[in-house]
Amino acid sequence: MDKLIFSISDILNRPMGNSEVYSFDVPLDLEYIEKKGNVTGKIEIMRIEDALNVVATNLELTLKAKCGKCLKDFTQKVNVVSAERQFEINKPESIDDENDVYLINMKNYTIDVTEMLRQEIILHFPPVSVCSSGCKGLCSYCGKNKNLAKCACSEPIEENLEQIKPLAALKEFFNKK
Repeated sequence: MDKLIFSISDILNRPMGNSEVYSFDVPLDLEYIEKKGNVTGKIEIMRIEDALNVVATNLELTLKAKCGKCLKDFTQKVNVVSAERQFEINKPESIDDENDVYLINMKNYTIDVTEMLRQEIILHFPPVSVCSSGCKGLCSYCGKNKNLAKCACSEPIEENLEQIKPLAALKEFFNKK
């Protein structure tokens, strides 16, 4: 299954405030994202005035990642506690951003939450994927993985950090005033 499409014909005929909850565990295709296993979570669809409120909770996905420091392959979990969107019955008259509007397919009485989930998953990626908090990375001179062995290179930036003071002139400037 490449998409998460839900039939909403029953809930559209119910009074406001009624809801349905669905659990899912699907092999969702997320373009350019190499994953390991399925995307899991829950979806609650609630009838509101002129729309459906959709809340996705406990989304979980395991990704295949490459460490940004040592280039080692590892797996990383992405968790989304909660995400919420409204799926409109009719297209709003004024739209600030076309990508922020989710519409109900009124021909088939369905909603497709695939794009909503894709955006939330991407928003919850870590800025830099690192295999562990103690990863030492690669030597900037010889390229050796410093987690596996110490290299013989002299690294003046790390060893002589006390001697290199790039902001010393700025400190002197402010001390003069």
